[in-house]
Amino acid sequence: MIFAIGQQLVALTVGLMFLLVMWYRPGWAVFAAISSAVLLDCLEVGTDGLNLGVNVYVDDLACLALLLTGVLLLIRYRKGVRKGIPPDAVPCVILLTLLVLSLSRGVSIFGLKQAGNGVRSLFAFTVPALAIMLLRPVLRLDAGRLARWLGWAGSCFCAIALLRWVGALPTPVSLQSDLREVARTLNADPALVVGQAFIASIYLVIKERRRGWWWWAAAGMFGVVTLTLQHRSVWVATAAGAVWLTFRTGRLSPVRWLALGATAMVAFFFIMITDSAIMESVREIVGSDVSEMRSEHSTWAWRVQGYTEATDRVFASGAVDLLLGPPAGWSANSEGSSASIHIHGRYVETLAYNGFVGASVLLVWFVVLIQRVRRRAHTPSKMQLLSRSSRALLQAILISELVYFIPYGGGILQSAVLGLVGIAASQWVFQQRGRRLVLVHARALCTADSAVLASQQ
Repeated sequence: MIFAIGQQLVALTVGLMFLLVMWYRPGWAVFAAISSAVLLDCLEVGTDGLNLGVNVYVDDLACLALLLTGVLLLIRYRKGVRKGIPPDAVPCVILLTLLVLSLSRGVSIFGLKQAGNGVRSLFAFTVPALAIMLLRPVLRLDAGRLARWLGWAGSCFCAIALLRWVGALPTPVSLQSDLREVARTLNADPALVVGQAFIASIYLVIKERRRGWWWWAAAGMFGVVTLTLQHRSVWVATAAGAVWLTFRTGRLSPVRWLALGATAMVAFFFIMITDSAIMESVREIVGSDVSEMRSEHSTWAWRVQGYTEATDRVFASGAVDLLLGPPAGWSANSEGSSASIHIHGRYVETLAYNGFVGASVLLVWFVVLIQRVRRRAHTPSKMQLLSRSSRALLQAILISELVYFIPYGGGILQSAVLGLVGIAASQWVFQQRGRRLVLVHARALCTADSAVLASQQ
C-alpha cells in the first residue's frame, strides 16, 4: 500500500515538473518529448505498450505531451486558441479534427481499442509538426542552425548503426533479413535523417568558408552510412534533395562544388587502389538491392499492389467514407490484403483512412510549405549567396521529405522536420524583409544627409 502511494506521488511530482517545463521552457519540453520517443523507438524500448482500454505506446505519450505543450503555448503567447493558430498550422488542425471525427465514428461501431489503434499513424504524423510550428514565438531558427541540428541528429543515428554493426548493440529482430548481404541496422525514418544530414553537411561546406573542413568529413561519413543502411527509398529521397541543392547552388559557389567533386573522386580512387574489398562490398550492396527491386516479389511491387487495392476500395465506398474516410477501426475487420491495410505511403494512406478531404488538406499543407520555401529574398548583393543557398537547403530537405512519403508514411521524425522547415522558412523570410527595411531606411538617411550638405553649400 505504501509502495503504491509512493509511486503515485513520484508520478505526480514528475508530471508537475514537466508541466512547469512546458510552461517556462516549451522548446526544451518539445525537444525532450521528441528525442525521447525517437531514441526509445530506435532502441525498441517499450514496444509492448500499456493497455489502458487502448494500447498506449511511447509515441502516443510523446504526442500527448506535445499537444499539451502546444495548448499552453497558445494560452501564453497567443491569447487563446481562436486568434493564436498561425496560418501554416491550420492544415494540421484540420487533420486533427478529421482524426477526432473518425475516432468518434469508430468508437460507436468497433469500440475504443480498435478505433484508437486506427488513428495512431495520423496522430503521430500531425502533432509534432503542429507543436513545433506553435513554438514560433520562442524559437529562433535559420537554415544554418537547422543544418547543424540535422548533422547532430544524423551523427547520433550513425553511432547507433555503427554500434550495431560491430556487435556492441543488439540488432532488433524486425531489421534482420536473409535477403541482404549487409543487415539493416536502422529503420527507414532515422535512415532518412542520416541522408538529410548528408545534404545539410554539403550546405555547410558551402556556407562555412573557414571551417568547412569538418563538414567535408561529415558529408563523407553521412554519405557512406546512408549507402550501407540499404534503404532504397532513402537513397532516392536523399539523391533528389542532393541533386536539387546542387542545381540551386552550383552557380553560386562553383569553386566549392569543384573542390567537393575533386575530393570525392580522389577519395573514391584511393579506396579502389588501397582496398578492393570495400568496392566489392559496395557493389554487392547495390547489386543485391537492385536485383531485389526488379524481382516480381519485391517490396515495391507489394506496395503498388496495396496502393491499387486501397484506392479501389476508396472509390467503391459511400459518399461519407469517400469524403471523410471510413470510421476508425475498420482495418481490423477488413478482409483486404495486408499491403492495402498497413499502407506504406503517406499520400495513399491518408486517402484510404481520411478520404478526399484528408488527402486534399495534406496536399494543401505541403503546397503551403513549398510556397514558403520558394519566396524570394530582397537582400543586399553581398548577402545573395547566403540567402539563396539557405533557401536551396530548405527546398532540398522538403523535396527529400515529399519523395520519401511516396513509399513510407513517416512518423514523429519526419513530422518534426516538416515543422522545423516551416519555421526556418517563415523566420528567414521575416529576417530578409527586416534587412530590406533597414537597408531602405539607411538609404533614406544618406539621401537626407546629402540634401542637408547641399543646402549648406
